[in-house]
Amino acid sequence: MQTPKASKTSPLEVPQRNSSATPRTSHQMKISGSDADTVSSPNPASKTPKDRSPKVTERKALRSPVSEKKRGSRVTELEAQLCQLQDDLRKTKDQLTASESWKRQAMQDAEEAKKQLSEMSAKLEESEQQLLEISVSEDGRVQELRKISQERDRAWQSELEAVQKKHSMDSAALASALNEIQKLKAQLEKAYESEAIQTKHAESAYAEIQNLRIELTETLALVETLKSEINNCRESEAQAVEVVSETEMQLEAANKTVEVLRFDATKRTEAYNKLSSELEQSQARVKSLEELVSKLQAELVGNSSKTLKDRNDDELSQKNGENEDIEKLKTELNFAKLEVGQLKSALDASESCQREMELETELNKMKADVEELRANLMDKETELQSILAQNEELNLKTEKKQFDEGELELSMKLKKKLEADLTELNANLTAKETELKSVTMQNEKLKMEIMKMEMDSNKLSDESAALLEAARAAEQEALLKHDNLTEEAEKSRKRAAQVTEQLGAAQAANNEMEAELRRIKVQSDQWRKAAEAATAMLSTGNYGKHMDRSIPFDGNHNPVTGSPNSEDMDDDSPKKKNGNMLKKIGVLWKKGQK
Repeated sequence: MQTPKASKTSPLEVPQRNSSATPRTSHQMKISGSDADTVSSPNPASKTPKDRSPKVTERKALRSPVSEKKRGSRVTELEAQLCQLQDDLRKTKDQLTASESWKRQAMQDAEEAKKQLSEMSAKLEESEQQLLEISVSEDGRVQELRKISQERDRAWQSELEAVQKKHSMDSAALASALNEIQKLKAQLEKAYESEAIQTKHAESAYAEIQNLRIELTETLALVETLKSEINNCRESEAQAVEVVSETEMQLEAANKTVEVLRFDATKRTEAYNKLSSELEQSQARVKSLEELVSKLQAELVGNSSKTLKDRNDDELSQKNGENEDIEKLKTELNFAKLEVGQLKSALDASESCQREMELETELNKMKADVEELRANLMDKETELQSILAQNEELNLKTEKKQFDEGELELSMKLKKKLEADLTELNANLTAKETELKSVTMQNEKLKMEIMKMEMDSNKLSDESAALLEAARAAEQEALLKHDNLTEEAEKSRKRAAQVTEQLGAAQAANNEMEAELRRIKVQSDQWRKAAEAATAMLSTGNYGKHMDRSIPFDGNHNPVTGSPNSEDMDDDSPKKKNGNMLKKIGVLWKKGQK
């Protein structure tokens, strides 16, 4: 009987697609093997040992070690290939863009494998039930079961041929898969290089961003300082404008005062001209008085030889003339006092800058005139003293001649009056001199003050102009600096935006690379698990085939003719299984690449 053989090999073909179904199939294989032993055990009991042929046993003994050696060599080759594939899969961290589609296909394949496993398990259960029924039934059904087993053997032979064809196709797929793996390795190396370059670019961009941030802070500090400087310049400008306005007001007031002083100076010049004319008139009067005095002296000298009466008459006339002259001098002195008062008022009012030199010259002239007047007064005093001496002599003569007491008293009174008038004139002259000195000092002070005012106004105007020019220059420089700083800030902002965009792109690329590497790791782990499952399936498949071989020779073999077809099938079944495994691995590689 070869029915359990078919039930064991059929589930081994399906789990080659998915590694998750391998432990279940191995468990089922163990169960089926045990069932096959139980099923095959009643058949040899019903048959005699004469049914077995010694030729078949010898052939089995000859073929079993060779087939086992072939199987062992194939298994080792397949294991070596699988180890190489595992090493390649561990080394390669490929950019498998269609990993999600491969996962979906793998899940679909797993579901299909599960469905097939469920179907095959149902078939196995049915076959086990059939075997139990066959073992319980009569020997008549054994021939039918043999026919069924032969038909199944034929089907398995056809399937083996198809598996061989698939194995050849799978070998070609493996070669193409290896080439693709090498290409993927090269792509991985390029990806690593590009990632290193991107990291370098990101680091340089980060450094540039930090430098730009530092420059931005510096530019902001400079902008703040420039703003403060601009505010200071504006404040200084306002102050300068205020100073200029104040200086302009002062200049206007000074101009007004100058105009007033000019007007006053014109008036005072007119008054001074009047006073000078009056002084000239007084000088002419003094000269006329001097002439009168000289005439009187001549008359006194000429009339000395006359008689006393004549002298008395002459003295009386002279006294009358002298009295008239004294009155004239008093009036002239009064006029001079008035003129000095007018000059004093004129000098007090005269504070102009343009007429000061003229006033000084006029004052000098006045001083010269006063000195001349003093000299004239001194001369007159000497003349009066001589006249007094002469009068005293005359008085003595008159006393000798016994003049009246009234005349003497009059002469004494006249003397006293003349002395008092002379003292008053001297006091007035000294007062006028002090007043002239004070006026000259005031004029000099006014000159100095006016010069200082002019110098201050010039300095203020120059300083205000310089301040205005400096403020304008500072404003222009500040505006230029502000424009330059704004341009630099805009450039730095643009650079920062570009660098941030580059950083974002680099980070996105890094994230994509990390996601792809994670996918590759997951896929490599899945491939490793699939390879381990395939090796486990291959090892379990070899063990199951060995068990399947032992079953037909023990109970299901024809004792007369034997079954060479079953031996050929036992020799070729691992090749077909290995071919199916390799083919499925190649298909999975192609799906992963797509």
